[in-house]
Amino acid sequence: MSDISQDRADAPAVARPPFPSGLIAPPPETDDFSRQIGEIFKRLSLAAETFPSQAFDRIVGTVLVALGKAVLEEAERQAERLRERKAPARPGIAVSATARRIDFDGWDHGDPEPR
Repeated sequence: MSDISQDRADAPAVARPPFPSGLIAPPPETDDFSRQIGEIFKRLSLAAETFPSQAFDRIVGTVLVALGKAVLEEAERQAERLRERKAPARPGIAVSATARRIDFDGWDHGDPEPR
């Protein structure tokens, strides 16, 4: 009985995943378009080498669904921005650089009167 508990104590507390860490690493922070595309292909290639073909087919399907969802969400954001820009002006006072200039005399005390 003591042999079994001793085997469990010798086992590592955290099991290592059976796949490369490159598959679960956070994406690199870069503005380089080519680097971002390369990272997607690199991870798909690692997944193809790591998992059997049926599992890889499911992974590719999930990636394509996620990509489609992200594209639709971004398209909706851009459409909303366009709707906001094309919306009619709100009623009220409009201020612009080309607005008609008028002199306003109300409560213009000007220079104080000499004594």
